[in-house]
Amino acid sequence: LCGIFKLSTIEDVRSLVLEHFGPDCFHYIYHIDQSDGSDRMLCIKSKNDVTFDEEFYRDLCKRYGADLRHKIFFFVDNRNYIGKDVPYQLIYQRHFKLPLFVKSVVIAHDVEDFSKIWQAMGRSRTMNDTTFSIYKSNIPADMIKGNNGLGDIKTLPLTRLLYTKNCDCKMAGNLSSIYQTLIALYNLSQDSFYYSDDIVNSFIEKMEMTIQTKVKMLEDKIARVVLGTPVPARILEHIFLDKFRGSPNKAVATVELSHDMVNALARQIVKQKFEQRYPSGDVYDEFIRFLSGEQDSLMEISYTKQQQKQKQKQKAKSQDNDTMDVFDKKNQLTFAFKTDNYLDMSKNPNKDEARLTLSLPISVPIFEMQYYAEGCRKSIQVYPTIQFLYSHHIMGNYISEEVHRVGKGAADPQKFCADFVSTVFSRAASKDGMNGVDPDGFDSKVIFSYVKQHPQYTLVGIQPGVYVIGMKDQFNLHDCEAHPLHEILQYAADEVGFILFDK
Repeated sequence: LCGIFKLSTIEDVRSLVLEHFGPDCFHYIYHIDQSDGSDRMLCIKSKNDVTFDEEFYRDLCKRYGADLRHKIFFFVDNRNYIGKDVPYQLIYQRHFKLPLFVKSVVIAHDVEDFSKIWQAMGRSRTMNDTTFSIYKSNIPADMIKGNNGLGDIKTLPLTRLLYTKNCDCKMAGNLSSIYQTLIALYNLSQDSFYYSDDIVNSFIEKMEMTIQTKVKMLEDKIARVVLGTPVPARILEHIFLDKFRGSPNKAVATVELSHDMVNALARQIVKQKFEQRYPSGDVYDEFIRFLSGEQDSLMEISYTKQQQKQKQKQKAKSQDNDTMDVFDKKNQLTFAFKTDNYLDMSKNPNKDEARLTLSLPISVPIFEMQYYAEGCRKSIQVYPTIQFLYSHHIMGNYISEEVHRVGKGAADPQKFCADFVSTVFSRAASKDGMNGVDPDGFDSKVIFSYVKQHPQYTLVGIQPGVYVIGMKDQFNLHDCEAHPLHEILQYAADEVGFILFDK
């Protein structure tokens, strides 16, 4: 966990396991692929690294039975993927009546955040049946009482210290947390457990241009009810003051809040929550910025699990900086559309310019391979849609000057598609031909590939050897009917092999 693994690879872990336990103790090492977060199993003897899926798990159970938990060394690195559980733990427990993890070692080292230690322990879904050994540096001298054997982690003074420090460091939270505080105080003032929100879908409200009116009604209601009730009003004032005392901004930390200021701040929190607030140029901007955590604009940062994983992945020093190269300025294709009502436009696939442009294929192949069969040389070329260029499934160096040049023609979809057909068909004809190889033999070779491992995609067949790759579910039956190339689209399938469309 954390510092000590930043420069380590799974091969380093294998060498250490062999050195410490020998070749006969553990047979496999479980680990998380640092590129895509998939579950992997590394065979210690053969060095084969395979996907840890249900089929492989069942094979292991047949071979080892209940002794399986003694044959796998589980290496769980918290660098990039938080909230990820090791699979099949509960299935194993139900089948063999035993926890999959016998003992777990957590290397906390330079961690000053108790939630990360607890999260590492939570990798064991049966943690109540698992013995944990936690190694931590920089423990205060008065909290070291020697090795007293097994104990309850919740009773340790160090646990309370780390937990309190964690709460102090993260008390700002994000805007959603303080907004939910307002809603909780509203429920308290109404003696109600539930809250019925009048703004259910803010995106639809914005499209129908009713969001401002509803936000105004909401802020009036919260200000009237919460601040009009003595106890919730005092609670809210104390919450604001307690949060602001921890701000590094002196103007925020030393503020003395009046009733009018609390009223104005509550209203601006509601506006900011629904992205209807504009900078006021006064201390309220500082209040909102502090309460929003890392938020720097009107668009709120929503800390979902997926976004936390992405944030950690970008910060991991062990990773190459090209993880997000595809989004560098030099690798960006910019398209702009202006509409007064995108909701109405999106209802008609033929008029939805943004959707139509994202489905256009670039006439520069992202993947090419050659194969020889029946004495002939044949080729397979795969061309990406514009939307696929915005995914994390491609390598940044694909977006060359030629791709930029081709992409500029997307303003005219009909001409763009006509040029695409002419280019790819002529290229396919030039790649195929006779070759002096054994007519009964078969050989293949990948010429180049700018697609990363394990992508999620939709593959559309145009003719033998010519394919278009798009995002997951990008080409379904309805999309294909409205596509400018619908006459030559033969079928569409996803990465699993399900057929989405077939003529």
